[in-house]
Amino acid sequence: ALNCGALAETLLESELFGHVRGAFTGAIGDHRGVFEQAGQGTVFLDEIGDTTPALQVRLLRALEEHEVRPVGGNRSVRVQARVVAATNVALEQAVADGRFRQDLYYRLRVVEIKVPALRDRRDDILPLARTFLESTARRTGRKACGFTPEAARRTARAAARHGDTGRDRRSRA
Repeated sequence: ALNCGALAETLLESELFGHVRGAFTGAIGDHRGVFEQAGQGTVFLDEIGDTTPALQVRLLRALEEHEVRPVGGNRSVRVQARVVAATNVALEQAVADGRFRQDLYYRLRVVEIKVPALRDRRDDILPLARTFLESTARRTGRKACGFTPEAARRTARAAARHGDTGRDRRSRA
């Protein structure tokens, strides 16, 4: 998994495609990018809509040719990873505005899953809260039995109040 919106373009490029020793200041050794590290597994690219046009070209090549060229390298590396991408950007509009490559959009959009906002899926709130509680308990080495009925009611009420703010958020996968 890699959050494309959280990294500067040059760092994202290195994380995706790798780099060779000496490619830039601080590159003291070769680094395999996530496409190569994934092998035949899956690469999850979060916030794909935040990538620059230059990086979009390289991503498209990786998807079409099944190869990447590490930063500073002169040889391509074959890759076989699948890609799952997500964004909160309306990619159709970004394509229309020229901010996202149409060919990359269609290459990524093999299967599109639109996830409604949690405020529109209120029945999912308590199961998610239970999942987060169990995960936190495991991570901290504590025992969690669940929510009391009152805590469950308060969680549902708070979520209902928060969901009525009228904010428009988009989720894309």
